Amino acid sequence: MLYIGLVFAGILAWTISTLTAGGAAMLVIPVLGVLLGVELVAPILSVATVMANPARALMFRKFIRMDVIRWLLPGSLFGAIFGSWLLSRSNPIWIQLLLGIFLGSIMLQYRWGKSGRSFAVPGWWFLPIGIVVASLSALTGATGPVLNPFLLNYGLIKEDMIGTKSFNSLFMQLTKVGAYISLGIMSQQAWLAGLALGSGAIFGAYLAKQQLLKISPAQFRMGVLMMMTISGIVMLVDALRRLLSVG
Repeated sequence: MLYIGLVFAGILAWTISTLTAGGAAMLVIPVLGVLLGVELVAPILSVATVMANPARALMFRKFIRMDVIRWLLPGSLFGAIFGSWLLSRSNPIWIQLLLGIFLGSIMLQYRWGKSGRSFAVPGWWFLPIGIVVASLSALTGATGPVLNPFLLNYGLIKEDMIGTKSFNSLFMQLTKVGAYISLGIMSQQAWLAGLALGSGAIFGAYLAKQQLLKISPAQFRMGVLMMMTISGIVMLVDALRRLLSVG
């Protein structure tokens, strides 16, 4: 029953995240943490994302922005390895807490959706951004929405954002899984749970594609901002819960 439930969780989470350019992992982090343990969250999510992203990248291959990828991908690959190494030697709760605060304040940063851009983003910024976001992703299991403010401020929207993020994330997550294996972090349960979640994720991405075409750029942008805010709140609550349980 656990794995069947994870399939349906993957369908729901990745349908929503495809329509809002990320946030699927944020929606399932609390569930995975409670059912399978915090230490398995990042490996499970990496396996599921490796399964889902080829489908999304293929669906939106015409919209992949290589001007972003040429900077973002090298940083993401380095950050995935570095963050995986840190995961085996650190406690990511405090990082998750800070990320929750940052994402939870996104609507304020964008003046409740009224502001078009909150800051300018040159293309080369995506190299250090990729390092930081991938490192944090390896530590906490999910930081997809952290990248969204930078992509929005660079000018990406809708299919451009989803195609570019999916292409980059595919190689980043493959690198993370390889690093997890070499560091002995992966387990049989992580593989099985990740495969179940990923199976649902593929179907969820397919369901969302046709709906995305019907959404206007303004509606998509507001959905992205709302998902970032919700993801931040979820991360914040989960981090606080874990801190209180430890105390």
